[in-house]
Amino acid sequence: MIPFFKHSLIKNKNYIKNTLRSSYLTSGPVCEKAEKLLQKKFKKKYAILTNSWTNGLIAILLSLKLRPQDEIIIPACTFVACANVIEMVNAKVVFADIDSSTKLMDINDCLKKVTKNTKVIMPVHLYGNLFPTKNLKNKIRKSIIIIEDSAHAFCGEYHKNIIGKYSDFLVFSFYATKSITCGEGGAVMTNNKESYEKIRSISNNGMTKPAFKRFINNRYIPWDVYQYGFKANLSDINASVLIDQIKNYDKIVRVKKKIFLKYKKSLSQIKQISFPKENPNTNRDYYLFPIGVPSKYRNKLIEHLLEKKIFVTVNFTSVADLNYYKKKYKNTNCVVSRKWGNEQISLPFHAKLKDKEILEITNVLKNFFFNLEI
Repeated sequence: MIPFFKHSLIKNKNYIKNTLRSSYLTSGPVCEKAEKLLQKKFKKKYAILTNSWTNGLIAILLSLKLRPQDEIIIPACTFVACANVIEMVNAKVVFADIDSSTKLMDINDCLKKVTKNTKVIMPVHLYGNLFPTKNLKNKIRKSIIIIEDSAHAFCGEYHKNIIGKYSDFLVFSFYATKSITCGEGGAVMTNNKESYEKIRSISNNGMTKPAFKRFINNRYIPWDVYQYGFKANLSDINASVLIDQIKNYDKIVRVKKKIFLKYKKSLSQIKQISFPKENPNTNRDYYLFPIGVPSKYRNKLIEHLLEKKIFVTVNFTSVADLNYYKKKYKNTNCVVSRKWGNEQISLPFHAKLKDKEILEITNVLKNFFFNLEI
């Protein structure tokens, strides 16, 4: 059996032990420490840990006080939560198609979708392949807010600039299968103090002070509520795992890069398989290993791999073609997203994948396509 994913936890269990011995199990000093590590790593002034990527994005969008006519452009081929959150805050989803080679949002199609009501554009670093945010920023009006969806890319550089340099917000996921994980969790980063204060409050039930900040040097610090919010804070238990992951990220990504390159070299000899093209001049993340196969064979191949105990999945499809969005937003015409959504398979990929497992997967794929030609 070859599992789809194995985590890379944990090098230093003292983080968890120390947290369990402390007075804080929910948000406290360990979360604060993890936030400072993120600020240093990404050269951002502010970081807010959240209990999920989804809730981090909700908090960002609530802080913007969007109106029903405000439009948010997202790539059509992404995780459905991107669109769901926009619906939840009562704004309008606008789907841009993806580039046929990189599978990232097509900047030209995105620009065609920009209107006077465009409030936000949210590119996605799909699979860890980095979207050229600077190129987008240079082509849109200054009032449009850019939120980088970095659920698939913890760190990475484009033309030697770390992700987040050309956006207003970064939003991360630390879900179980991500490049770094704490089981469940997320983070929001920004350089804007006013936005930071709003998001911090919104993600803590609207309160101006978290519980562990209300008593300092035996003094009670009063708190208030100036806007409604909800509970989206991360716990110190999760943050203690996250700290170890942040500190070991460079090691994890080096291992995954070696595996990624071996994998790609091994599978490149199979003519029926295609790969998303990497953007040049990037130092990318390595989150998933997607392949494309002719759509007429895709589902049959998945069944064949599962029969061989090789666990694969289809991570993303065209959100614009899902029932709810197809009915509400007609004529989106994202044909490249639809095509890729019908072709892609994500193969097993993690830092513990062995050479013999890569060889086994390659041979199963080779034999599948060879038998089709007989």
